[in-house]
Amino acid sequence: MVLVDYSDSEAEEDQKETVRINPANPVKSSISERKRKTPPEPAADLPPLPAGFHNLYSTATRASTQDDPSLHGGRKRSVPHVEGNWPTHVYLEWHPSQPESNSITNLIKIVNVRQTSKHSSEGAENAAHSLLQSDLSAALPLHISLSRSLVLQTPQRDPFLTTLTSHLRSSAVRPFRVAFTSLKWVPNFERTRWFLVLGVQKPERDELNRLLKASNDAAATLGLPPLYTNGGFAAGGDRDDGSVGKFQKPTQIRGRQVEQRDCSDAFHISIAWSLEAPEEELRDPMTQGEVVAILERETSKMQVLVEVVKVKIGNAVHSLSLATRNDAKERGILG
Repeated sequence: MVLVDYSDSEAEEDQKETVRINPANPVKSSISERKRKTPPEPAADLPPLPAGFHNLYSTATRASTQDDPSLHGGRKRSVPHVEGNWPTHVYLEWHPSQPESNSITNLIKIVNVRQTSKHSSEGAENAAHSLLQSDLSAALPLHISLSRSLVLQTPQRDPFLTTLTSHLRSSAVRPFRVAFTSLKWVPNFERTRWFLVLGVQKPERDELNRLLKASNDAAATLGLPPLYTNGGFAAGGDRDDGSVGKFQKPTQIRGRQVEQRDCSDAFHISIAWSLEAPEEELRDPMTQGEVVAILERETSKMQVLVEVVKVKIGNAVHSLSLATRNDAKERGILG
């Protein structure tokens, strides 16, 4: 193929002709000019993930058939793994947004600054390890426990889930919101780990205590231990040795007076953990001005919408929706 070169004079003629032609059609020119000046529309947001999606990836892959603390940063199971036993937990789940995660991360960093400066030689052993992300930096949900770490036998799985569903319906708790009030350190029952937790404000209609009672009643039908009823509280759904809670005004249940313990001070969301107990003077982060400032400016404005109770039995996660106004009307009509 032969390439044809045009002289400069011909190129100039084309340019002159172009200049002559463009003003002849100002409408098309202005339209194309507007198109160039108009910024491109942002890409449409992706649709939200279905509610059940998180349940599919709620359990980490097992790296060993036996308990091995070295695979989990030195942590030990509160309930040893036994074939035929099904570790069970009833809880409320929260997926913090990115701004909420940033705020919580800042709280952990402030606490860590004091922890590590106090024990600079021990380094990471005294550090608070965030529960917001997995080892692969994947975002993790946080939770409010409604049961201890229970152990079900295989024949008990379905009866427990059925009984719990019935008690939750009887509680008539509708979707509600939870806010945070404080930051503190608490140990697990065995005192092998310490947790940095956000204290939870008592909801307007006492929904947390009502859900706790439903969960404890379901556990009691199978002879399983309740949460927060016979003593103090610890993180991770276990009980400590101190005293916690006060009795509320007796309520009528099936024609008889029943005293209910107010465990509002025990409910919490764990945000970080440590293998070492913090020093006595460091166990109350609320004495730190920076912590209080973040709580007042950011954390106190966070609200968790609770619409579902989660039940994890083994690796299976079940979602039990709270009653809606329509559900209550339907039960009233049908008796």
